[in-house]
Amino acid sequence: MKVGLQFNFLPRCNSCEVSLNIWEEWKGHKGPRYASIRLQSYDSPVPKAIISECTLNESLAFDSIKVAAKLYNVSPVGPTASQCELEILKQKLPVFKSVTMLLKAPLYTKLMQLPHPSHRVEFLELKYGLHHRETVIYDGYVVEPSWCRVSYCGPYSEGLIDFKETQVVFVKDDRDILVEKVVSDHFDEILKLTEASHSSVKLSALQNSVPLDLISPTTAMNDDDSTFVFADFRTLLFLGVTSGSFIRISNEHISRVVKVFILNAPHNFESFTIYASPRIIASFPEDTEISASKHPVDEFQLPTAFSVSLARVGSWNQAQKIYQNIILHNLKNFFTSKRRVLHVGDMIPISFDSNLATLYTEEFGFEQLIEEHDSLVWFYVESVQINETDEISPETEFFIDPEKTKLITANVVMKDPLKLTRCDYISFYGLDPVFVYNLNKFPYAKKLIDILNASTRCESKGIAVSTTILLYSTSPNTGKSTLVRFAALQLGFNLLHVDCMSLTTNAGSQDATAKIVGYLRGKIESVLSHASPAIIYLSHLDVLLAKTDQNQDPEGSRAPRSMDLEVSKLIEDFTVEYKGTVFIGSATEIDNISTSVRNHIKFELEVQVPDEIQRGAFFQWFLSCSILNRGLKNSYRRYAVKSDVSLSKLSLQSAGLSPLDIRTIVETAKYNCAKRYVDGNQWASSAYSITMADLNSAISKARDDFSVSIGAPKIPNVTWDDIGGMDQVKGEIMDTIDMPLKHPELFASGMKKRSGVLFYGPPGTGKTLMAKAIATNFSLNFFSVKGPELLNMYIGESEANVRRVFQKARDAKPCVIFFDELDSVAPKRGNQGDSGGVMDRIVSQLLAELDGMGSSGDGVFVIGATNRPDLLDEALLRPGRFDKLLYLGISDTNEKQHNIISALTRKFNLESDVNLMKLAEKCPFNYTGADFYALCSDAMLNAMTRTAGEIDVKVEEYNKLTRLDLSVTHWFDKVATAKDTEVTVKMEDFLKAQQEMAPSVSEEELRHYLRVKANFENAA
Repeated sequence: MKVGLQFNFLPRCNSCEVSLNIWEEWKGHKGPRYASIRLQSYDSPVPKAIISECTLNESLAFDSIKVAAKLYNVSPVGPTASQCELEILKQKLPVFKSVTMLLKAPLYTKLMQLPHPSHRVEFLELKYGLHHRETVIYDGYVVEPSWCRVSYCGPYSEGLIDFKETQVVFVKDDRDILVEKVVSDHFDEILKLTEASHSSVKLSALQNSVPLDLISPTTAMNDDDSTFVFADFRTLLFLGVTSGSFIRISNEHISRVVKVFILNAPHNFESFTIYASPRIIASFPEDTEISASKHPVDEFQLPTAFSVSLARVGSWNQAQKIYQNIILHNLKNFFTSKRRVLHVGDMIPISFDSNLATLYTEEFGFEQLIEEHDSLVWFYVESVQINETDEISPETEFFIDPEKTKLITANVVMKDPLKLTRCDYISFYGLDPVFVYNLNKFPYAKKLIDILNASTRCESKGIAVSTTILLYSTSPNTGKSTLVRFAALQLGFNLLHVDCMSLTTNAGSQDATAKIVGYLRGKIESVLSHASPAIIYLSHLDVLLAKTDQNQDPEGSRAPRSMDLEVSKLIEDFTVEYKGTVFIGSATEIDNISTSVRNHIKFELEVQVPDEIQRGAFFQWFLSCSILNRGLKNSYRRYAVKSDVSLSKLSLQSAGLSPLDIRTIVETAKYNCAKRYVDGNQWASSAYSITMADLNSAISKARDDFSVSIGAPKIPNVTWDDIGGMDQVKGEIMDTIDMPLKHPELFASGMKKRSGVLFYGPPGTGKTLMAKAIATNFSLNFFSVKGPELLNMYIGESEANVRRVFQKARDAKPCVIFFDELDSVAPKRGNQGDSGGVMDRIVSQLLAELDGMGSSGDGVFVIGATNRPDLLDEALLRPGRFDKLLYLGISDTNEKQHNIISALTRKFNLESDVNLMKLAEKCPFNYTGADFYALCSDAMLNAMTRTAGEIDVKVEEYNKLTRLDLSVTHWFDKVATAKDTEVTVKMEDFLKAQQEMAPSVSEEELRHYLRVKANFENAA
């Protein structure tokens, strides 16, 4: 329900006071009362709701509340919001298990000096009014402004603190996060400035449209809201006007009359700044400072236009015939829904839903449909007539009367697009958002922006540069189209985007070439004459063009050659004939682009799979409040990110994934989060809180969904505790991998790091397990490759698979590539009987990739494992490749065997009679790690068999005693206890398994491996 709102500025206030009639809503309720308060926001269409404890204040007016000002960071100076939404809560609030509080350094020091931890909690209660199981706190809750704030609470987003059960952790603010906000309450200097007739103020764009509830005083329903501007109370004092007054804003050439309204606290807007809608900003595209003055206007004295000539501003959307009906429909709504005030020279933005364009008809309309606007076009006011003969001057304002004014839209004019850096009309109109690239984190984005800026500067000086760019990537969905859209919006280019995937019908014939090229010319040329500067963007260009084979039949290659020539001519014609036009193409397989086309491309930019820092930027954007809650305008609950979410961990765990994968991860996490609340598995707070567990689960699902035939890299879950008896090998590994990871500066002088390690030895000694433990210990992605996965029946594809493996590892770095059974992947060259020499070419490609690891492969480590190192190609073992050979042998002491058994049984329930050292003493010295794994597995199986037999006896005795005939399944459901299902392994189980065990490596085979080891060590 909507209620009146006041703020309590006492610093110790933590509750919400309510009027008597609201208090009676809890009639019959025992215990503390709670309510959810939702304040309309200037920043988001879905404002955050805050839950607060409620107390009675009989002096408050009917249907009104008084909340703690510190909850909204509201200053006692200036006007505040006067109404909000209130929801009565009658369910119990959960109690936190842990709460972390951030304290200013002096307060932290004093608290730590208290003799007992309980005294610190008592201090919070006495000093700041935090009450046991009463006061509601949440992530970011302000206990004392500038001194104490809640930085984390779990496992819920909102709840109560129990001084006995809740673990309270205090953290010192070493980074000055708790900055004191300085508020000035002196206006003498400001009031003196109001004597000036014209005042200079800043002009900025609104990020979101302002809700009607936040506009004060209330306006008439037909007032032209596109001419409303907003400013804080200091700015209004500075201008000497009241809220709802008309003012004139102007520069040297243009002036506009607007109606200014006050921004009521809470808000984050700057003083001495006027905030306007995109329509007003479009009249001042380059002016960040303007002159503002009082301008008393009698609205009823303004003339009404007899006819208005509107021109369409040239753009891609304006040229699409399919959009014309819906654009004109929305233009008509713009003029009929409000009493519009216009000037000659005004720019009028019209947004629309392109997905509904095909459904629109004059009879059907859109009244029955919900529009989600995703596109924007502009109209320009060319001229106005007051009557049939007289035109109005450009400085005069006029009204549009839908019943009297005749609108004419005939011409098309060229106007520079409004830059997104000047006005975020994407956010204001709720259009499809665009990722904003940080040019310091995305080098390829910076290079593209630099090229486009240089092209614009050259064109402005009359230098024809004919800029052409090709964006390519080794993987799909890396964000090439997003990058082009970002660049066009940021720099003010018209974007003409054609997806070549939609043009490939019957491609490959001469007739198809003529149709495709004719379609492109017709589509693009009709726009370029009225849209400049412009970017022509052909995505998936490699689908349209095919690189011809020199050995191909000339007749068969005629059509592809013709397409290459026509596209090359198309690129040249567009960039030469139309000033300010840039051509950009994108391709995933750049090798498919023919040489003749690439000769016309001046710049080639690789859009790589995002690295760790870039993935963090994508996660930060997709998890931002505006993107998470996009499309939830009418929803009471919003999505929020729990404070335990770590962007650094997310970016590390998502190595190798594309921006599209990251978006899918966030969408999946949102689904998991909502499902958890809807299913009732978590207390339903005012927001759905996305946790780190939600995102981790989504990342795991993404890796499974998007893995390709050769696998997707991921971090395994094998620790050093899972491996026993290999302490010496662990030390060697630490020296080889740990050093370049932790101290890369030592290798900055040019010294090549060792990145190749080869494990060799008898089968079953833990080579694969060791590689996984390395990846887990160093938080590296693990990429396992087996020989058959690389082989392909087509010539050249096997080597290409090797290249893809290393490229995928570089995309997922830090990463470990593990080649299991390396002798099957890289045998000695010249000994193979395959007629095509496939294995020899794979070995050669593998050698070439390994040679590049020392310099360009930072963060990529290659580990090989083999039982037969004598069969490997000798070139693999030379320095710079697999130059670190580690022998993983069989345990030769009882202590090592005991370590292995202990590692394997660390999760077993062992009987007290089990002596693992005695068991190790009974085992021969040719048992491998795999043999010990089988021994422990068999022992567990013996214990389970024995336990099952004991349960059968118990069931039989129970049936005799109770004279029932229960089955084992029913006995487990109705009678069995947790102890009955517990499997305990006894010494007899191990001894039985050991007696039945046969070693997998014979004494003779063991001697052979020792001879191989001796040969390699002597060679080294």
